[in-house]
Amino acid sequence: MKLHHIAFWTKDIDRLINFYQKYFDGQVLFRYQSGDFSSAFIRIYNCLTLELMMRSVLVNNTQIDLVGYSHFSLEVDSKDEVDRMTDTFIQNEVSMEKIKEQYEDGFYESSVIDPDGNVIEIAFVDRTVNNAV
Repeated sequence: MKLHHIAFWTKDIDRLINFYQKYFDGQVLFRYQSGDFSSAFIRIYNCLTLELMMRSVLVNNTQIDLVGYSHFSLEVDSKDEVDRMTDTFIQNEVSMEKIKEQYEDGFYESSVIDPDGNVIEIAFVDRTVNNAV
């Protein structure tokens, strides 16, 4: 298992991309758009990947807790590993945000919620679909 990325909500994705490019040698790896949701994966200092995420509801909302940290993602080697870990969380009645979801960008994932409410994503990335991140 390894850390895959750290994700943040933002009201202005392009402003944040520019910031990380300017100050942290950021390289955009992949951009994704689905309906109202958009995201960009950006690698900083060639070692850490961030996912910057935006929805239009954030742009028009003043609540500060709608921007910032969203989750961190742990990449595993297979869908079976996502399933195994997810089943363990469910059997132990651990709160889940997402259960065994497949996305068209190659991510297959579940998200567990820790006791403080932090979201931890367990993800398998199909590199035949998404070799960018």
